[in-house]
Amino acid sequence: MSDDLRNALKKLLSEPPNILNKEIWIWGAGDTAQLYQEGFLRLKNEGFYFEGYIDKNKSLIGEIIGDKKIYSPDILINKKNVCVLICSAQEHVVRDIMHQLNEWNIEGYLLDEIILKQHSKEVLQCYDMLEDQISKQVYEGIIRWRILGKAVEIPKSLDDTYFALDAFNKLDDREIFVDCGAYIGDTLKDYVYRRKGTFKKVISFEVDEDNVKEYQKQANELITEWNLDNESIQLLHYAVGDQMRNSKFVRYSNNAGLGSKIIESDAGIEGNCRMVSLDGILDEYNFLKADIESFEYRMLLGAEKGIKKCRPLLAICIYHNAVDLYSIPLLVKTLVSEYKIAIRQHSNDLSETVLYAWI
Repeated sequence: MSDDLRNALKKLLSEPPNILNKEIWIWGAGDTAQLYQEGFLRLKNEGFYFEGYIDKNKSLIGEIIGDKKIYSPDILINKKNVCVLICSAQEHVVRDIMHQLNEWNIEGYLLDEIILKQHSKEVLQCYDMLEDQISKQVYEGIIRWRILGKAVEIPKSLDDTYFALDAFNKLDDREIFVDCGAYIGDTLKDYVYRRKGTFKKVISFEVDEDNVKEYQKQANELITEWNLDNESIQLLHYAVGDQMRNSKFVRYSNNAGLGSKIIESDAGIEGNCRMVSLDGILDEYNFLKADIESFEYRMLLGAEKGIKKCRPLLAICIYHNAVDLYSIPLLVKTLVSEYKIAIRQHSNDLSETVLYAWI
């Protein structure tokens, strides 16, 4: 079955559309486009270039994402040799944009299709390194879903996010758990309950001030309920990346704190938060979890020393953009070649895809 699945994935990834020497535009300048900024930076280093963004939302026209301007769709009319890449995970949005492009006789593809097919070698490398059959089914299904733009039936683990494997559920009173992207303490609560209050320390990172307040309430309740030492749960109000620097935090306007974006202050924007690297502030830890809105790759770069030294359990989100789906697994394996790698899907949509790594 595994060979059949791999062959199906290889076939799916074959024959990437030829967009060479075409004028490339990205249609979609909302939250999804923001989550692709880190991926675009890595693609840029490979020679990927596009002119700018297209969006129907009039309030976005003229704004800048990264170093690219947002334009009205009208700019595409009568253009020659143009190719539009659609940046959206919503089927009805993709369908509507494709319909418009067909009316204008403009070539269009899903952005994820182009990215994944142009990196078929890397995707297959990731597939081959996966430890179990469930991981391979999940990974093949996620890649297929993103390329086709249609939901695919895949194995799901809906009640054990970050703790789906046996290796991630062992009690150890010496364990130091690092939670990057702590939100309001939901993972903290799950961790404390699963560990039955048995651990050395939790070190959490959260940059959103509103989330920090809710997290602290949750932490105080858990300390009381489980009779924990006050110092056993530590919250650090920092963003996490690959280096120590000032950055700017911006909360997405429509998701009540569920996500945010970090803008580098060297882009001419005054910083309002501190970004840290794990190697810059931590000496040891046993379990590292990260859900930090597409900064997971950079976080791993900034934790290289600690990961190589401590070989912690890793539970890392890889769903924020298609580039992460292959670049993060390959990076993890490069950091510690002995890591076993698994992938689980913890939602009914394209969110909450988590990479697990352990020795």
